[in-house]
Amino acid sequence: MEYILENVWTTDKDPRQKHVHIKNNVVCYVSERPLRMKCFSVNSAGLNVIPGHILRQFEINETNEESLLKHCEELVLQGCTAIVTAFPLKYTKEFVPRLEDFRKQLAIFPIDYVIGLQMPMTRISPSLIRTCQKHKIPFINAIVEQEEDLETVIWEWIRNVNFPYTIPIVADWSQLPVHEKRLIQLKEKWNRICKEKSICTIDAFPDEGERFTKEQLQGLGIYPKKGSWVSGCDVDYLIYKENIWVDEEQILKYDGSNNPDIVVQNGKVIKAGKEIHLEPGAGRELRIIRPGIFRAMSNDLL
Repeated sequence: MEYILENVWTTDKDPRQKHVHIKNNVVCYVSERPLRMKCFSVNSAGLNVIPGHILRQFEINETNEESLLKHCEELVLQGCTAIVTAFPLKYTKEFVPRLEDFRKQLAIFPIDYVIGLQMPMTRISPSLIRTCQKHKIPFINAIVEQEEDLETVIWEWIRNVNFPYTIPIVADWSQLPVHEKRLIQLKEKWNRICKEKSICTIDAFPDEGERFTKEQLQGLGIYPKKGSWVSGCDVDYLIYKENIWVDEEQILKYDGSNNPDIVVQNGKVIKAGKEIHLEPGAGRELRIIRPGIFRAMSNDLL
């Protein structure tokens, strides 16, 4: 199918309206001026059309198909067209079987997903980095269990092997029992280590179930494949009937009273009104060619 989707909104800090040419479920051309092509146009004036949400889902505990699909329905209701998840690991030698088991679990997923790694920071080693590079794991969610964990790893060794497939290492503070003031100090210390040792990182991940920002998606290498209006990206978008404000404080937030009326994923309508149509196994694992390839230069620590 080929068509022009007019008057869609970007999700930048300064949102703009654009016109998008779509063909074969791929965005072919984007312009801020009206497009004149030999195909039908869909004028979304009076509606709010934005790219689909990519949500954090690290706590996928459902093991059977029915409960997993039910969970996916809840995600789609919120406008989710892809998730970022991670498989837990303690020892590098268990990497391959753990990853294979996790992929089998997600094989019936009806929406797209990106798989990363979650493990204690103290377990990060050069051999682990090489294994992640081999299997195209785009990020490591490093759990900080004690304050000393930041200095336990020999970061110079990690920096030397973390190239050319440079994997961001994101510090996870959720299991560290410290008060807020001390946590701020530790985060500042981690940022200094990353800058001094040239460790690629991302400032923070969203909370469980929350959406990723454009900057975070850039750091992971997901943007512009998902969550954008860019030539070559997937046709994932949300349509809101109500006249919600188009700014960072409104259209980018959602709750139970602000869910999209229509959800389109990879060019197919998977939610229309109260009806949800999910096809088990239709989701794809998105393999990241290179993490952070489109991240802003201002965020580059090297």
